Amino acid sequence: MYQDQISLADFVLQEAREKCFEIEVKAFKQFENEKKLIVEREKANIQEEINTKFKKKAQQERIKHSALVNGARMRLMNARNQALMKIYSDSQYQIYKMIRQDERFYEELLKNLIVQGLIKLFEHEVVIRCLHRDIRHVKNVTEDAIAEFQDILRKELNGLEFEVKIDVDEDKCLDERILLDNSLKGVQDYSLQESASEVISKTENDKKCFGGILMTNKDGLIVCKNTLDVRTDQTFQDSLPIIRSALFGK
Repeated sequence: MYQDQISLADFVLQEAREKCFEIEVKAFKQFENEKKLIVEREKANIQEEINTKFKKKAQQERIKHSALVNGARMRLMNARNQALMKIYSDSQYQIYKMIRQDERFYEELLKNLIVQGLIKLFEHEVVIRCLHRDIRHVKNVTEDAIAEFQDILRKELNGLEFEVKIDVDEDKCLDERILLDNSLKGVQDYSLQESASEVISKTENDKKCFGGILMTNKDGLIVCKNTLDVRTDQTFQDSLPIIRSALFGK
């Protein structure tokens, strides 16, 4: 009887041990699975964090590179613009010097500007405004300009006779703009701030200039701007493609 009780106790203890082992094995497997999931999840988080930092770093590098490229482009554009404005300044001053030194040249130029204005306006009565110092020169060439204009009309319009009267307005002279000689300056010494004064404002180009004329019909409603400022600006703008190609290539 006693022996049977011992055998039963041993059996129960053995069963308990086996059950305990099963539980331990199951728990270990669950632990390993859970650990594997945690490790994979953390690895994914770390990889995502690394990717995010890499993308952020790459983006910062692209922004930095773009800023450097844009900065270089801006410096190149400013340098080219500086060179172009230096040419514009020098060309204006060369014309300014020629008209101040050679009265015959300037009067011939004024005559041609008047003829062109007469053709554009095609009016019987025309008013001319000019700088106060140029009144004498303009009056010297008005008759020749009218004669040349009428001769052109006769040739081009089958002998058309067209009478023209020119009045030089001495009471409303244009304002003189004094030009600076920048020819001795190198391009690197010629600032874009200085160049701003070389270009006459569109709101001022009918009253401020360094030479030339402004023509209107009698009542002033039709205007032909033939100041040297307007003409040099037009010529410069028209010549920009050729100048750029000569200086900087295609």
